[in-house]
Amino acid sequence: MIAQPKKKKKKKLTVTKVQETVNKAIRERDGECVVRDGRHSCAGYLTASHFYSVGGNSTFRFYPPNIHTQCFSHHGIHERKQDPFFYRSWMLENYAEEMVWMKDNWYKTVRYSQPVLEDIQALAKAGELEALTEYIRSLINDA
Repeated sequence: MIAQPKKKKKKKLTVTKVQETVNKAIRERDGECVVRDGRHSCAGYLTASHFYSVGGNSTFRFYPPNIHTQCFSHHGIHERKQDPFFYRSWMLENYAEEMVWMKDNWYKTVRYSQPVLEDIQALAKAGELEALTEYIRSLINDA
């Protein structure tokens, strides 16, 4: 009997890997720290900050209007709640319509299956953040 060659299993795409790809696309979109408080100077590594945290609601984990670039210094201020209303006021000023939509869809849950994760990663790698926004919206609307 001739041994059949083993088929290579396709590696599962992890949420963490997809999040890294989306965060990189967000940093490229923004290019600099966009959420500043006016009191602290920008410093350090740029990070992608979520208005609605991924722990609080993973539905908006990959949703581009929910993610913005902040330097580590400003991200730390937001995370440590030193200025709890600054990020909210910045979001309202710049993304009021999106905030209303996210609040209206807060209770919905999206299951990020492998094909969905692959689609999200492909859109993020291509820098197609508007298409990614529409794709995530369609997933949320269908939830």
